[in-house]
Amino acid sequence: YRSSEEIIRIMTTNRAEDCGGEDVAIEILLNCLSESIADDARVFDLICLAALVFFMQAGFAMVTAGAVREANVPNAVLKNLLDAAGAAISFFSCGYAFAYGGDSDSEGKTFIGTDNFLLDGVDDYAFVLFQYAFAAASATIVAGAVAERGE
Repeated sequence: YRSSEEIIRIMTTNRAEDCGGEDVAIEILLNCLSESIADDARVFDLICLAALVFFMQAGFAMVTAGAVREANVPNAVLKNLLDAAGAAISFFSCGYAFAYGGDSDSEGKTFIGTDNFLLDGVDDYAFVLFQYAFAAASATIVAGAVAERGE
């Protein structure tokens, strides 16, 4: 495996002999491009799927609005909005760290995460967004299920 700097140097200087011939240089370039395209496609997929899951919030708000009395519809919709906002604050500050912060090579798996609080050291923000969408959806489902049940 060659670094991107080496590949750029080989391709720009037209010295494919440095890495064993022209076929090897082309193969290295194609491998690099395919890895880059695959990673970009993964990020695109995660962001699109996170948006779809997050749009479920609107559906949950409509179900909740249909299940409560007309006077309580604004309260129920505002509660769903605040659930999504609260889920964002709590998931980004400590939820991701609790779920995924203990998976290091040196420590192995832990019961609860001890790293990545406030997303410190996280590189895969698309994955974080995808997981947040599910965390927010689960909080909203519970809020809709208990709407007007506490009287």
